[in-house]
Amino acid sequence: MDTTSDTGPAGRPQRATAPEARRPRAAPSPASAQPFGPDAATILATEHWSLLGFRSLIWNEAMSRATVFLSVLSAAIITLALLANAADGSHTTALALVLLPVVLLLGIATHLRVVQINTEEIEVMLAMNRLRRAYLEIAPGLEPYFTTGHHDDAPGLVASFLLPRTPGRRAQWGYFLVNTPTVIATVDAALAAAIVVLAARQGDAPATVAAVTATAAFLLVWAALVSWERHTMDPVARATPRFPTPPDHS
Repeated sequence: MDTTSDTGPAGRPQRATAPEARRPRAAPSPASAQPFGPDAATILATEHWSLLGFRSLIWNEAMSRATVFLSVLSAAIITLALLANAADGSHTTALALVLLPVVLLLGIATHLRVVQINTEEIEVMLAMNRLRRAYLEIAPGLEPYFTTGHHDDAPGLVASFLLPRTPGRRAQWGYFLVNTPTVIATVDAALAAAIVVLAARQGDAPATVAAVTATAAFLLVWAALVSWERHTMDPVARATPRFPTPPDHS
């Protein structure tokens, strides 16, 4: 009997060889054509809302800290003015030299924390840009409707903050000088200059010496705070972008 013409029941299936058994197989899914899976959009949206909530919290903290500092400074100035009127100026300078350095310390701490908050916001914006990049990979046709950026580099940040695409150095310094940390640094520098003037007058120093010393103190404090702020807010120097802007889009 010819074995090749056997039409009887099929035998037991042969076991796959080791390479075939270990070969991964794609799970059958209607969303297999999508690289992120069927739940990717929901997961990305959840992360996006989490980042938005975190950004709201840190900016509430920034505004609260700035408000507390300016309120304490205003209260200290009003207290010194009332004391000067009530005591005819006696002991006012000594009290000011005790009170104002404490307010200056609070102002410097406020400046440092607000700079940290600005840095955290930049990191949050970069993270949201990466999420937008994922959105566009899921639905590329939505790109014309995105106003904010979807690249985690400096041009992407410029787009997400809705700034001009080619602002130039003068415009960049203009945006930098009106930031909340820079304003607080200016108030701190003015407060340091006032303390130096009070200390110089308390030591019977000439008015010219007091003015020159106060100017030097203002410039020194302002330059130190602003230089540190400028250094910590450079996003390009901290990390390599994962999704840089293409040269034809920059």
